[in-house]
Amino acid sequence: MAKLAPPDAALLTDEISYVTLQDGRYTAVGTPFYGELARVGENLRAPVECVYLLAKGPENKIEPIVGADAVRSLLENILFFARDPEFVKLVFNAALDFVSRVPIRRLTFVPDARVWELIV
Repeated sequence: MAKLAPPDAALLTDEISYVTLQDGRYTAVGTPFYGELARVGENLRAPVECVYLLAKGPENKIEPIVGADAVRSLLENILFFARDPEFVKLVFNAALDFVSRVPIRRLTFVPDARVWELIV
C-alpha cells in the first residue's frame, strides 16, 4: 500500500506502526522500521481516524468491520509476544477500547494507485 501512495503523501512507516492514546484520541507515530520501501518512516504524528485492514482483490472496495470481528481482526495485527495473563488482558482491553473509538474497515484493493482515491 505504501508503494502505491501518491508522491505527496507523508508515510509514517511501511512496516510497523506505533499508536498511542493521548487525551482520549489515538495517534500514530512515525517509526524507524521499514519494509519493502527500505526507507525509515517520517518522524511525524497523525490522528488515527480509521484503520484499514488490507486485502488484495478483484476490485477496490471498503467494508466496515464491527463488534467482535473488529476486535479479532485488530488483535491479529498487534505485535505482542507476552504470555502473562495480566499482559494479555491489558492488550485485549486496549483493543476493545481502540475499536470503540476508531472505525475498523476492510480495504480490498487492486494493487494500483487508484485505491488511494477511496481513502483520501
